[in-house]
Amino acid sequence: MLEEGCYFLSQLGLTDEQIASHFETEVKQVVELVESFASKIQSGKIAVDEFDRAFWRDVVKEAEGDLKLTVVSHKGIHHAWKSDLQKLDGNSLMTLYEGSRDYLETDPNHRFLDYPPPKGYDPLAMDREVRRAVEVIRDLLEARWKEALDRKT
Repeated sequence: MLEEGCYFLSQLGLTDEQIASHFETEVKQVVELVESFASKIQSGKIAVDEFDRAFWRDVVKEAEGDLKLTVVSHKGIHHAWKSDLQKLDGNSLMTLYEGSRDYLETDPNHRFLDYPPPKGYDPLAMDREVRRAVEVIRDLLEARWKEALDRKT
């Protein structure tokens, strides 16, 4: 896994120094692991597909502070990156905010979200994710509102 991670992170443009820092290892080991994985691909021992690339691309996004959020709209449940939500217009953001908030309010168990999740299996895991998304979207809407007020003054 470390070998795979080093390879894909280098393919995504991270420097050997950055990779070594993230994996808490030496730069020399990163270089060796990247070369080793690349030779296994070249020899046909390992087949790389788009899923692998997408996985490591998502790891980089999360490491850079982007959040993957679960939101609810009238069309269903969706996953979106915070950076993608920031690109949406105010009406679209408000629609996601209201849909997600309504979803939480109609769940009879929503009052249990104020308590810490139990160890192991959390039956409210999705609700917790939606709640986090509602908070992020609310913050985005408040920032937009403040920008609009600042432009008027």
